[in-house]
Amino acid sequence: MTILSSMLGLLGAAIVSTAATAAELNSVTLKDDVTIIALSGDVAGGDTEAAEALIKTANDSNRLISAVRLDSPGGSLSEAVQLANLIRRAKLPTIVAAGSRCASACFIVFAAGIEKFASYDAAIGVHGVSDKFGHETAQTEEATMAMARIASGFGVPPRITRQMVTTHAHDIAWLTPDDLRGMGTIMTDRPGRRTPPTSADDRWVAGFDIPSDERTTRPQQTDQRSTEGPGKPGRNSMPWQKR
Repeated sequence: MTILSSMLGLLGAAIVSTAATAAELNSVTLKDDVTIIALSGDVAGGDTEAAEALIKTANDSNRLISAVRLDSPGGSLSEAVQLANLIRRAKLPTIVAAGSRCASACFIVFAAGIEKFASYDAAIGVHGVSDKFGHETAQTEEATMAMARIASGFGVPPRITRQMVTTHAHDIAWLTPDDLRGMGTIMTDRPGRRTPPTSADDRWVAGFDIPSDERTTRPQQTDQRSTEGPGKPGRNSMPWQKR
C-alpha cells in the first residue's frame, strides 16, 4: 500500500512507545499441522524482518503460515506499519485470542489481517501517539493522524479512527464487539462462555470455536498459494513461497 511507505518517515520520527526490546516471535505448529506466527510483547525494530524470516523458513519446508496471533501492548508505530504491510502482502489472517490483548501500535498489525478474529475475552484498544518521553507534541499529533489514515486504509471505520485521534496517549479506548465487527472482525466465541484458557496454544484453539451466527458472515478463506501455473507468481503469493 502506497500510504504505508509514504508515511514511514513521519512515523519513524515519532517514537510512540517506551519499548526497548523486540517482541518475541515464534512459528508454532498446532494440531492438523497448522502453522502460525505468534507475536508477544512490544513491537520494536527488527520484528518485521524476523516475521519475514519465519515465513520463508516455513515455505522452505513446504508449509504455509496460516495466521499471525497477537498479544502485545503496543510499541513502535513505524515498525508496526511495516509488519502490517508484510501481513497484508502475505494475505495472512490476524487473531487476538482469549486472554490476550492488542493495543496501540499492535492494533495497526491486527487491522492489516486479510481476515481478523477476536475473542470476546480479548482486549483490543486504540489511542493517540506519544514520543519516547510520553509527551504529546505537534509531531506526535501528526503521527496520530497518519496512524488513523493507515487504519482507514485497512478498512477501519471512522468510529474507531475518531477514538484514535481523540484518546490521549496515556489512555486507551477499548473496543467493543460491535466496534470490532464494524471493521470486519469475526468474534470467535460467546461472551462470558468460559474462563480463558491458560496456555497460548489453548487460547488459539479456543479462539476458533466460532458460533454459527458468526460463521454465516465469515469471508472465504484466502489461500496464500498461487492459483497460476509454476513460475507465475499469483496475487496470493509471497515472492519466496513455494508453488
